[in-house]
Amino acid sequence: MSTMAITVSISEAEKRLGEFADRAIEGEEILIAGKSKLLVLKPIEQADPVPLRPEGYFEDCYDSAQAAEDTRLAARSARRIIE
Repeated sequence: MSTMAITVSISEAEKRLGEFADRAIEGEEILIAGKSKLLVLKPIEQADPVPLRPEGYFEDCYDSAQAAEDTRLAARSARRIIE
């Protein structure tokens, strides 16, 4: 299905945004002209959410004693920022 794009000014888009949004959702290409630039009004595809890891997923990846030592050393090696 090929539809022609329509071009409207920013002030026209402000007045009829709901109508243009509905048309864009239906697949029509809506161009908004302002300050010698063109903007495109179109729906975006949302990415699938990243699944959460179950509690304890990384439990066997770290040795708690080593992690505590790394934390202790990191705290001592912090540098003071001089302004």
